[in-house]
Amino acid sequence: MHPTAVSRFALRARHAALAGCLLGVVGLADPFALPAPAAQPGRTRSQPPRGAPALPDRPSTAPAGQRSERLVAPAQWLAAQPRPQFKTGHTLSPLTRFGWDLDFDTKVEFADHWGYCLQVEGYATEALVDEWIRDPRSPGGRCVALVRAQPLRYRLAVICSRDLPANDRVPVETWARGADGRLLNGQAQSEDGTRWTPGMQPVYSPVAPDAVWVEAARLRAMPLHRLAAHCPITIVLNGGEYGIGHPGALQKVWEKDPAIVEAKGDVPWPEFVSASKGRSETIIATLVCRAVPDRALYVSYASGGNAIANAYGQWKDWTFLYDDMREVSDLPSTQAYYKSFNDGWTGNSDLLTMMLNAKGQEIGAGQPLSYNWLYGGGPADDEQKDMSKVSDIDLWTGFLKVMYTAGMTGGNAGYYAYPRLRPGGFAGAFPVDEPPLWLRQMMALSRVHALFSHLEHYLRRGDLLPGPGRHRWSKEQPAYEFPTGDAQARVLVRRLQDEPLWLITAWAADGVARDVTVTVPDLGTVTIRATGSATLCEAEVIDGKATLWPIADE
Repeated sequence: MHPTAVSRFALRARHAALAGCLLGVVGLADPFALPAPAAQPGRTRSQPPRGAPALPDRPSTAPAGQRSERLVAPAQWLAAQPRPQFKTGHTLSPLTRFGWDLDFDTKVEFADHWGYCLQVEGYATEALVDEWIRDPRSPGGRCVALVRAQPLRYRLAVICSRDLPANDRVPVETWARGADGRLLNGQAQSEDGTRWTPGMQPVYSPVAPDAVWVEAARLRAMPLHRLAAHCPITIVLNGGEYGIGHPGALQKVWEKDPAIVEAKGDVPWPEFVSASKGRSETIIATLVCRAVPDRALYVSYASGGNAIANAYGQWKDWTFLYDDMREVSDLPSTQAYYKSFNDGWTGNSDLLTMMLNAKGQEIGAGQPLSYNWLYGGGPADDEQKDMSKVSDIDLWTGFLKVMYTAGMTGGNAGYYAYPRLRPGGFAGAFPVDEPPLWLRQMMALSRVHALFSHLEHYLRRGDLLPGPGRHRWSKEQPAYEFPTGDAQARVLVRRLQDEPLWLITAWAADGVARDVTVTVPDLGTVTIRATGSATLCEAEVIDGKATLWPIADE
């Protein structure tokens, strides 16, 4: 069994133990003392159908000086593209997405042929799950009904609720308070009262009672448990960003609360708050995972290695430490958003350097595989004319290949700029030669996912080689890349554990193709062409000489 699989089973055992302990501590009945979800006879994980060989997703072009007037719907355009070719029987995690809802036909096309789950949009609250089950004609109900009817073909992904206990039903210790007992808001100003009333904007305390997070867990887990009894759930996403916040924004509030200061003692604020956040999210993860025991993955946002670790002096003020967040997700999960708190592909804070920083921590903790949150960027202005924060699609494809080489087994395709230039948003028709960014980015991820379904043995039975150097910021860990003498030509290498075979990926982060040379232990010195869309080669030693075998995208 793969080490990652062992750690996941151990994690679920710890979840179960913690759940029992917590329920006893807070005096609550087991929220899952319900009939177990009905067995799904013959249920197995379905695989995406094989399609035509993968080709670059380039819009068709009208004759020079002309623009196509023909409009097509997203599903219609997608169905006309060459489909990615997945390896039969692969076990990579299915893909998911985050953002505004897609139309039903587009979701089905992505699920049928592009390796995505059939995803129910919206947070899975009790009311919404009731609608999905009760009304198979509702947007979410159509997806649930289809998975229920064809569980061998479709895999369901849901986003768990982010509800928290009602403010007027939690202990007063839930909130940060001043020495006079009055609640504090995010500006460290006193609210008019010692208990919550409508209009107040209190701040969660890092020492809020565990009962608060158990109730938050129940608000997520109970609807999922009910849904899982109705149809199988493959992936549960937790988008995070609730509850305890970062000290960079809220330390000034917590410093005014004597109870928080006393509990903190001599522990630095970042470490104290991170431990509290980790405990609250572990409570939630424990009960959510018990609610959906047959899932493939529970993926919690920002639960992977710290991409900004050691990048600057106060980095701990704006993240939660990986050591505290390791048990809140089945796989490490780090944000990789183009030019969102990074310089993109080149620059002092380029995204790959950040992601390898996170990957080094994950490997060091025995979690070499990951499932990351991805976004190739969107328009930077309301008029959606500023494309300075949008990646070229070839470079985005190259980055994804590097991420899979580093150990990604799947990911979440996010898109966070609502289409405003044409009616209909994500469901709106578009000129046949102008497919929208969100669609092309999702397709690029699918094509790389399909490519690595044929290379999965390098992920499951291989290791990312450390390279000869140290990480630029985190000097205590390897760089996990091989120097080329060119800062924009990046080379990552994996080696099989049981065979002398290597997988080499060379990416020209600036988009300029050129030959680069690296020296790999036991393989020797090799020259490979770095390109914007990334070149992949298998390598072996034949007659004492390193030999490269290029891997075609299709």
